[in-house]
Amino acid sequence: MLGRMVEFDCVVVGGGIHGLCTAFWLAWRGLPRLLVVEQGAPGHTGGSSHGATRITRSSYDDPKFVAMAQRAHAEGWPALEAALGKPLRVRTPGVFFGPARGLFAAWQRATLQTGVAVEALELDAARARFPLLRFDAGDAVLLDHTAAMVLAAETMAGLRTWLAARGVTFAFDTRVTRRQETATAIELSTTTGTIRASHAVLACGAWLPLLENALAAQLVVQRQEVAYVDVEADPAAQRAGVFPVWARIGTEPNDFQYGLPSHDDAGLKLAVHRSAGPGVDPDALPPPIDEGALRTLARERLRPAVRTLRRTERCLYTMTADQDFRIVTHRRTTTVLACSGHAFKFGPVVGQDAAAATLAALGR
Repeated sequence: MLGRMVEFDCVVVGGGIHGLCTAFWLAWRGLPRLLVVEQGAPGHTGGSSHGATRITRSSYDDPKFVAMAQRAHAEGWPALEAALGKPLRVRTPGVFFGPARGLFAAWQRATLQTGVAVEALELDAARARFPLLRFDAGDAVLLDHTAAMVLAAETMAGLRTWLAARGVTFAFDTRVTRRQETATAIELSTTTGTIRASHAVLACGAWLPLLENALAAQLVVQRQEVAYVDVEADPAAQRAGVFPVWARIGTEPNDFQYGLPSHDDAGLKLAVHRSAGPGVDPDALPPPIDEGALRTLARERLRPAVRTLRRTERCLYTMTADQDFRIVTHRRTTTVLACSGHAFKFGPVVGQDAAAATLAALGR
């Protein structure tokens, strides 16, 4: 409970990866009286940052994201790992493929022209090296040597622990319902009290339009469904270091399938990356997960027989039309639009940039 009125130098609204990474860099730079407000409990599954694992890679359809990935790999993730005192990435091959004349052509151009450690791989060689994956005739293949499986849940828990140890205050199960700027402060009304701060960072993903009405027309929220499956294959062949992080990019925006190795013997993870469509209300009760579609996906993209669908989960993507990131500071508010679906890997550098914008606004 926050109580009637509490005061801070900065309040970060949203305890997902970008809110926590922004708070990390603000605390790293010594900003006192810092608060993180999160509408759910620690580790809740209603947003975009939960789940055990994520993909990081350098293969992209736009050179700016290839460059941003290199910064995250060289600077952002090592800084978090050093501060938290443990590895947060598990190296594993990255395999990205699709019809050479489809959307994947942009991936080939953008990635290979940068000189990053990604190479074209012949289809027969890809089939021989990654026998659990099903490639289609005519697929072009990129082998990404920079790829890894990010230990997402460990990252989130580690950041919360690190921040709390440095005096950062957390307000969980607290939703911000209104914000108002005055001449001297920004005031946030919440379900558990009122907050006054010198500056606010809005990193609340699908709920950003509730606090920034102008964003309502710019953002579309897409609900995702993820499967973990058991297959008839040696468990050792399903683990990171052997089995790759992968994506097959087809000819339409939603024709984008991806997967990850098994972590803690949870089964191979796979899903369809849905970035287009009419969108959903993040507070609406979702329909049942389409387990049949997820089983079909597993049979379509994995060569071994699927034994069981071990479990499923949901998450939310919050998308701009171009799927690009935006960090905008206006007066006493910094807004972080870091589009879900490909943003977890960029969390350390998005947070660093958001923190820098915040400190500049505070004159620090």
